[in-house]
Amino acid sequence: MSVPPALTTAEIAQLVQGRLTGPGDLVIHDVAKIEDAGPHDLTFLANPRYARYLETTGAGAVLVSAGTTSNRVAVIEVSDPYASFLRLLELYHPLPSWLPAGVHPTAVIDPTAVVAEDVSIGAGCYVGPRTKIGNGTRIFPHAVIAADVVIGSDCEIRSRVSVREGVVLGNRVVLQDGAVIGSDGFGFAPTPEGYRKIPQLGRVVIADDVEIGANSTIDRATLGETVIGKGTKLDNLIQVAHNTTIGSHTVIAALTGISGSAKIGDRCRIGGQVGIVGHLTIGDDVAIGAKAGIANDVENGAVVSGSPSRPHNLWKRIEASLTRLPELFHRVRKLEAAVFAGTDKDSKRNSTS
Repeated sequence: MSVPPALTTAEIAQLVQGRLTGPGDLVIHDVAKIEDAGPHDLTFLANPRYARYLETTGAGAVLVSAGTTSNRVAVIEVSDPYASFLRLLELYHPLPSWLPAGVHPTAVIDPTAVVAEDVSIGAGCYVGPRTKIGNGTRIFPHAVIAADVVIGSDCEIRSRVSVREGVVLGNRVVLQDGAVIGSDGFGFAPTPEGYRKIPQLGRVVIADDVEIGANSTIDRATLGETVIGKGTKLDNLIQVAHNTTIGSHTVIAALTGISGSAKIGDRCRIGGQVGIVGHLTIGDDVAIGAKAGIANDVENGAVVSGSPSRPHNLWKRIEASLTRLPELFHRVRKLEAAVFAGTDKDSKRNSTS
């Protein structure tokens, strides 16, 4: 395990291009949460809700937004405290690389596969015919790469991943454990004898800098391509159906299901457990709340929640009203009782007159 660097607060301020207020010779040995940091730790404050911790933290230094000050702890003002903290987190705690270089003796590489010299392939892996694997890619134990796959440079394919035939991965793609890329789409035609499987002849194309979470599945197209755009990040346990297109730099949280031939734009943010009906178009810069059910197209920049989905502010008003239903029901019953009581009295007077 590598030893974390020992940098002074002045050196850190220079590294993140920040403005230091406080001692510049304090040595920082590690990074930590603002609640847990010690006198030689650096932490960050990005959310104003946690500003109170500036008065209680034991940290030696804090990364803060411009204009934030403290009389008791060194602060380094930066434009984006979270991004600067991530940079230091990577510096102090680089990801371990336990997978050795080269090809493990138990891996099976088809003789027609083209594998770059500096690729790492772990124990029990299989690489199929005519597959091409680019420089610096690491394939962890027990991954299966089928025939005619193209994998770019510096990719990371974790254990038990299955990359089916014809899939194309760009550069720096990360597939977390158990992901299945290019499985058959859910296509069956009803016949008098039962459902008949529709051949799934297309492929999956994943662009550069995409990350696919553990046990997520991306189905191949029936014809054509299922496409994941550049820089998009998918959480664990996500289902992307056949012929779906997801744009660039979109993020999707866990347990979301996307039906076939849906089109999702760039820079969208989709919460967990969202369900998206097939053949819909979701525009660019859309935000979708958790557990939403998307049954209609969503225009660019919209923010929607609920099932069926509605504009987010309308959904909030509806949800607030729902909590008042018992009270409203009780009031309606009292009004009904008063109205009907008056009607009964009028009826009795009319019958005696």
